[in-house]
Amino acid sequence: MQSKPLIHVLFTMDCEPPGGKAAGRSQATWELSARSIEGFCTRLLNAGYPSTLFLSPACAEEHAPLLEELSGLGIELGLHLDPQHLGDRRYQDPLGKYDMEHQQALIEAGLERFRDAIGVRPQSFRPGNFSANDATFDALFRLGFRQGSVSSPGRDVPRHAARWSHAPVEAHYVDPHDRLRSGGLPFLEFPVTTDPAKIGFGGFAHDLCIESGYFDTWHRPIADRWIERLASEPVPFPTLCIFTRNHFAYHRNDDPQSVTLEALLDYCAMLTEQYNVVPITLAGAHEHFRELGLGYSS
Repeated sequence: MQSKPLIHVLFTMDCEPPGGKAAGRSQATWELSARSIEGFCTRLLNAGYPSTLFLSPACAEEHAPLLEELSGLGIELGLHLDPQHLGDRRYQDPLGKYDMEHQQALIEAGLERFRDAIGVRPQSFRPGNFSANDATFDALFRLGFRQGSVSSPGRDVPRHAARWSHAPVEAHYVDPHDRLRSGGLPFLEFPVTTDPAKIGFGGFAHDLCIESGYFDTWHRPIADRWIERLASEPVPFPTLCIFTRNHFAYHRNDDPQSVTLEALLDYCAMLTEQYNVVPITLAGAHEHFRELGLGYSS
């Protein structure tokens, strides 16, 4: 009997400091941040899904004991970086507006704070607002990162330096000089799952961000179109990449984002009828990528 085709499912969370524009209408606090992170991870672990947390340096410092506990349960801890969150007033622009030298300095500063707080060295990375330029992947690789979720295919938001029109939509090794192409640099990029054909107000592609809308009217159409494409196009390493932020009450069953998360988990359970659904972290997915002979051995 022929085995079912694989789908790797990545649930991720961007963990940002409370307050400011990023917190939106949630009235976020450090207490809510901790409860949000723990609630999100617990819901996923109860369903058999590890998750990847992309942590700002401030979140790594504030939540260190909780994060060490979650890491022991199989949660991956990656770095999330927005220069504005570093506390250095010299850097107020998105990451993708800086050249290679400044990007390396900014990422290294965040990396050091993360490592000092938690005692581990992250291998995965996501920038704030998916901000990047043609130097970013090379900068990350030189600093020791081996995988990330940097891109949002279809998004075109110049003020965030997040210009991802025509970017690859599936997991791929990157070109060190062109963020919109796959290439030979063994940094494995996991784009968030989007519908690049649907661009909303402000240049944002429809994506599998949990807080973007209701499951039936927002997330399911995106996921269904992605599944339809899998059936018609050869995809060597299919990944469904879902994301959210730590500003929502995932510890509450009546929170709208909790309801959407549970609906997404039900959808993934439905996929198991036709696919071998693999719940996995970014680092785990990269390891599986190499095991399948799709990457380099070293």
